Amino acid sequence: MPFPLSRTELEKEVKTLFSNGLSGNVNDFHSWVFMETQRKFKDNPNTTLEVMTALLEDLIKDGIITTNPIDPREYLLPDASPIIRKMGTTEQFVILGALSYNPMQYVRARLDYFLKRNGIAEELRMDLCIATVEAVENAAKYGDGGGVEVIFKIDKHNTFTIEMINTVKDFNLEDDIQRGKFSSTATLMRGMMVMQKLFDSVDLEISDNRKQAILKATRKLT
Repeated sequence: MPFPLSRTELEKEVKTLFSNGLSGNVNDFHSWVFMETQRKFKDNPNTTLEVMTALLEDLIKDGIITTNPIDPREYLLPDASPIIRKMGTTEQFVILGALSYNPMQYVRARLDYFLKRNGIAEELRMDLCIATVEAVENAAKYGDGGGVEVIFKIDKHNTFTIEMINTVKDFNLEDDIQRGKFSSTATLMRGMMVMQKLFDSVDLEISDNRKQAILKATRKLT
């Protein structure tokens, strides 16, 4: 039986997503509500796309969110929204890595918002988002679909760092090394190659005994 998510609870969850900088279409927000409900309660909500669409339209009428003028299917937070929260130089959160929850768009949108609020130029934001999406895709592809811890931070030296920690699913690591999917520095992975081009440094550790992947990448912002 689906988890009973009331209209009030759904609205609170969706407002939290927007206040964290999320932007996307109705399907994105529908999947993210499912992700958050599954993460918190280990169950799927009873929320339908029709209910989600109606809620988003109501939030637009209330001036809380708006749509992208270039693509009206995309919902986002306007600069004057009453639910904008204070943004610091560190963000830490947990997502579920299953592709059905669209984790790439979730992290991309949240990172772009974080960087924008910290005054980072659009071109650099784009580079960092492209590289980060590759990292999330790898976590989704090689992960077990469970929790992925994500940390963004900008230090006093104006260096951006992203860290991601997730559990990897069972596979034969030695076979994958021979096929070129992994190496000691993971340079042969397509996603890692993109990250190495767009970040200043990239480090990926895979703990064989704990089945855990730890990614850390940095980029100087000035």
